[in-house]
Amino acid sequence: MNSDLVEKLKSFISSLEDPSNQFHFYPVNNGITEVGKQLKLGFSCYMMKIYFMLDMWKDLNQDKQKEWIKFINSFQTPNPRFPKNSFIDSALLNDLDSFDIQKSIKNTAKASLNYFGKKEYELNNQKINKTIIAETKQAISTLYMVESRNALPYIEFPKDDKSIEKHLNKFDWNYPWNAGAQFASLCVFTMTQLELDDKNKVKKYLQKFINNKVHIEDGLYYQDKKISSNELINGAMKVFTGFEWLGLEIHYPKKIIDFCLNNKPNYEGCDLVDIVYVLNRCSKFTNHKKNEIEEYFEIIEKIIMKNFKDKDGGFSYFPNKSQTHYYGSKISNGLNVGDIHGTTLLIWALSLINNFRDDKNYFNVIKA
Repeated sequence: MNSDLVEKLKSFISSLEDPSNQFHFYPVNNGITEVGKQLKLGFSCYMMKIYFMLDMWKDLNQDKQKEWIKFINSFQTPNPRFPKNSFIDSALLNDLDSFDIQKSIKNTAKASLNYFGKKEYELNNQKINKTIIAETKQAISTLYMVESRNALPYIEFPKDDKSIEKHLNKFDWNYPWNAGAQFASLCVFTMTQLELDDKNKVKKYLQKFINNKVHIEDGLYYQDKKISSNELINGAMKVFTGFEWLGLEIHYPKKIIDFCLNNKPNYEGCDLVDIVYVLNRCSKFTNHKKNEIEEYFEIIEKIIMKNFKDKDGGFSYFPNKSQTHYYGSKISNGLNVGDIHGTTLLIWALSLINNFRDDKNYFNVIKA
């Protein structure tokens, strides 16, 4: 990777800043929706990650660093619907809560099917709760990345053996991308919010739970049946972000490396960073197929650069269009331009590839 790319990225992220608020960033420069203009918390966290990965954070004066941290902490607002001291972006919550007749009909139908036991469908309020937890997890992990922390303690999450098992088993582990994300959130909350003795206890409970989800034949984490390769790899990525916080080793890194290398990379931002992250983490515990991983990363680098929009200097989430949604809220019209989400993910992917090569130039690695 070269310095010219880094300079273009710096120019792009500068162009996303709201002129009236230096800590509010838009998701795209072109094709933004009204909701996209209003969301603040998630995009500010994305940008703080970008600043850190591009080694720009340390160049900010301390007053600006403190003000930015204070801005993110300002989203810890009381709301009895959610765990105490959750991070809540009111614009996102208002949009997710907004009445939509089609959404309402679907939600009622799902509730009826749940009642009659046909299938366990996720209802709208469950999706919203999950979104607030994800936003809280991202805010806390971002603050810890810059050696800060949340202003108010966040401790209303499962902390004993039975409640952890009950909570995590509410999610369908045949779809480990979603279920693994819930596991990862508990790992972040455990390692950042609890005192040492409690931290060690909960860590053991989480480890016990995930030990029952790993499959010895392929090293992956799921319940009964394999879904798509992307789902399994993305699920492993979520689980491994939790492992990184807990300081756990990966159960079967060689088998997972083999599985990943036998799959062609997808072209979307999440899929790209997820497979790079999984291979990077597995390579920390084994030297298995290092040359093949390097060759695979060279292919992925070319794919990543196809998502780079030279005209505006950012990466797009999709090859030919920007990210359109953030947790179900429509933020852009999907024009062929760079976006804040794609740029965050693909800089992260490049940083992980550089890290695999022990290349200290250009990028710092973050912990999700």
